[in-house]
Amino acid sequence: MATSFLVLGTLVLVAAGCAAWLFRRRGRSPGRVSGTNAASRVDASGTVDAVAQDGYAPAGEIPVSTDLLPDALPHRLYALAFEQPMLARPPAAPGSAHAEVAAAAADLLSRIDTQRRYTPRRPLLLPQLMRTINDPSASAQAIAAIIGQDPALAANLLRIAGSPLYRVQSKPVDSIDRAVAMVGTDGLRQIISAALVQPVMGSGSGAFAGFPGTMWEHALMSAVAAADHAKLVERGDAFAAQLGGLLQGLAAIIVVQVVRDQYAKRPGVAPQVGVAVALLDRWTDPVARRIAAKWELSDAIAQALAEQGAAAPKQGALARSLCFGRSAATLAMLCARDAVAEHDALQALHLIEGRGGTAVDGIWRRLRREVDAQEAG
Repeated sequence: MATSFLVLGTLVLVAAGCAAWLFRRRGRSPGRVSGTNAASRVDASGTVDAVAQDGYAPAGEIPVSTDLLPDALPHRLYALAFEQPMLARPPAAPGSAHAEVAAAAADLLSRIDTQRRYTPRRPLLLPQLMRTINDPSASAQAIAAIIGQDPALAANLLRIAGSPLYRVQSKPVDSIDRAVAMVGTDGLRQIISAALVQPVMGSGSGAFAGFPGTMWEHALMSAVAAADHAKLVERGDAFAAQLGGLLQGLAAIIVVQVVRDQYAKRPGVAPQVGVAVALLDRWTDPVARRIAAKWELSDAIAQALAEQGAAAPKQGALARSLCFGRSAATLAMLCARDAVAEHDALQALHLIEGRGGTAVDGIWRRLRREVDAQEAG
């Protein structure tokens, strides 16, 4: 009898332990997979489950295709921007004309902050505007008054305020005061940062013609998503996240402009998208950092840009917001072009940001409205 009770007791303990394990497993939330806070298990079908590190729970039963995670999404974006179904990036053979283009472009990019042709000048009002924007007691009217001193900046502000991403009414935005009244101080700060770094995008034809427009569309959405993430999830500096996201997009456009110009010097050589992609992978974030330094932006922005793509789980809050913004904007654009199902994209976004919950859903809905408006236009 004693033996029977002992066996029964042991079975009860084992069953209780299994039940507790299953409860914990089912209760796990998707973990962060930004390339910094989670390892991963990839199965034969190319799906991934996050493996917990640094206190973040694994994805559990939520598989996500590896090509929807941050390490792969940039190439999905470039395929859209270059209007190609997929990207091939064969190495440029040593001594070939393509290798010469890559080497010349890399040389220019390594000192891009000295190249006035490519690097936007720092707006004369930037120091005063930055101080006012970062002053919690500053009113929207005070910010607008500074903008009014620069006709070009004011024109950019009105144009961006009238875009579907910011406009909340059908009536056009025809004055700075109306822009202030419509979007409020936070919205005005975001619009100003976009206007400050608006790139000069020349028209053209050929393999690189559509890249600047698509990338700037992505940069605007990426910056807004990064700012919302910083504000709602990280409780950090939304304006810094906005500027950082815009600088990443601007830097990508500059990289491709440099490559385009190097090919233009060799009229007998057909441009190769793979050369541009290799340089985008290597130089986008360094170019963004060089612009940030030239404009004397904060060390926090420079550090966040330096942490992009780093493998170590040491990203700061601002770096996480930039990664989230870039990923969210890419996923939204892929959905709009029917390249990814919305359910899969949103699932991937929740896996990338395991803490966001309803905030992630809200950011996603905003991005989808903007992309749909752009596609309809």
